This record gives sequence, C-alpha cells and structure tokens, in this order.
Amino acid sequence: MSAKHKSRSSRKTTKNGSPRNVTRLRKVESLERLRERVQAAADEIIRLRAENARMSQSIGELQTAIKKVEAQPRLQHDGDAGDLRERVRSFIRAIDEYLDHETA
Repeated sequence: MSAKHKSRSSRKTTKNGSPRNVTRLRKVESLERLRERVQAAADEIIRLRAENARMSQSIGELQTAIKKVEAQPRLQHDGDAGDLRERVRSFIRAIDEYLDHETA
C-alpha cells in the first residue's frame, strides 16, 4: 500500500461518510444555538417576571384607590334629572350669595 492510499483509508468518517470532525463541529454549533435559545428564553422569563411584579403592584394601588373612592359619600338621586339639576343650581346660588356676603 502506498502512503497516500493508507492515509485516506485511515481517516475516520461517520456512517454517512462525513469526516468525524465535521460532524463534531455541527454538534457543537447545534449545542451553541440551543444554549443561546435557552439563554434567550431565560432572559424573557426574567423580564416577564419583573413586568408581572410591576403590574401586580399597579393592580394593588388601583384596588386601594377604588376602596377609597367607594368609601366616599355619593350623591344619590332617584328622581327626575331636571329636579336634580334645579337642586344643584339652588345650592350654587346659595353658595354664591354666601360668598358675596362674606366678601362685601
């Protein structure tokens, strides 16, 4: 056997005939892409958790504000809207007269 022939036959190949170092390189590249995708997913999970915490805090603040508003007295009127309007105007006139009297 010639040296040239011997070196060709001694090269290691995979089942499909590719050199083993090429197959190994492909595996390394695939693993590297997988690692990058896993890292990106982990980063997104961290970002979403932070956003979730901010949203939970905002919801808590809104719930507190709603409770404060609900605790305040409300104007209730079961009658006609025109009657309510006239009552409000009457209150405004009374306040205006009071203020005019105080400043005079």
